[in-house]
Amino acid sequence: MPTNVYFTQGTHNEQYLIEDLIIESLKIYGQEFFYIPRTLVSKDEILGEDRLSQFKSSFPIEMYFENVDSFAGQGAMIQKFGLMMEQSATLVVARRRWDQLVGRYGQTQLPNRPNEGDLLYFPLTKGLFEIKFVQHQDPFYQLGKLYVYKLQIELFQYASEFLDTGIKEVDAFETLKSFTTNTTRTQYGEVTAITLTHSGSGYDSAPTVSFTSSSGNGATATAYLGTGADAGKVIKVIVNNGGAKYQTAPIVNFSGGNPTTPATATSTINANIDKVESYADNNKFKVQAADDIFSAANPFGEVDITYLPTGTVVTYTSTTDSTVITADSSSVTADTE
Repeated sequence: MPTNVYFTQGTHNEQYLIEDLIIESLKIYGQEFFYIPRTLVSKDEILGEDRLSQFKSSFPIEMYFENVDSFAGQGAMIQKFGLMMEQSATLVVARRRWDQLVGRYGQTQLPNRPNEGDLLYFPLTKGLFEIKFVQHQDPFYQLGKLYVYKLQIELFQYASEFLDTGIKEVDAFETLKSFTTNTTRTQYGEVTAITLTHSGSGYDSAPTVSFTSSSGNGATATAYLGTGADAGKVIKVIVNNGGAKYQTAPIVNFSGGNPTTPATATSTINANIDKVESYADNNKFKVQAADDIFSAANPFGEVDITYLPTGTVVTYTSTTDSTVITADSSSVTADTE
């Protein structure tokens, strides 16, 4: 053994003592943050990003600012896309505390450590920050052990992610900064209606309605029988739950009720015109265009220009003279008095 066996790099008791002192210092001199893990929905394996990320939970934890005077970064600056705010900082968090308050819930993409791409909310400044890099070996093995993580963070640039953290100030980012005017998420591929093609006959009880589909699932509906002349017939079918992810209208099935002639029906879905597993925004454009100047008669949204008839006289009056302009299809002449 090359090292001296009579001297150790630190016993467990010494390591625990150092770790306890660090945690105590962070609790005294640190600041309260909320750690917000990122949930990947549809990761692009080529670009390594997920435009549909969600943030659905938060965990309070203490961290220490290494920046003693102010945030680093260039601050407010004008760029070609407008006013940009660049703020960055380095935070210190105890490994044991992160494991106790965040890691044990298993909601990070990479287990057992803070993740790049996760968010931190700082209530003191009401700032939302993104973790850009996690340094896990600084300080380097004091007494043979690592005690803290150092997180390099920058002000978060919101890009229409889904925010439902339970923190009112954080969740408000989605409403205030989202590019879409409709903050409710339209669900596509739902069963929206059922149309009877034959009411059937001879039912002694209302049949059970089910759906057959190779894509979506979850739709439910209830059939109702008529009375009087329509006794024993299905007169209507009401959708209770539209389900989700139906690419084509599912087949409607009726079972039970001992009919003489079974009823038949067809379903209608709220079709998704975007391609499956794509980043297309056709549905968003379709909804948004309904409120804009685009229409079937004006598909390119061109401004309607009204031309003056030939021979129209337009009079322009200034403080010095009066000018008469005569306009026709080929020329413009001006006479000054």
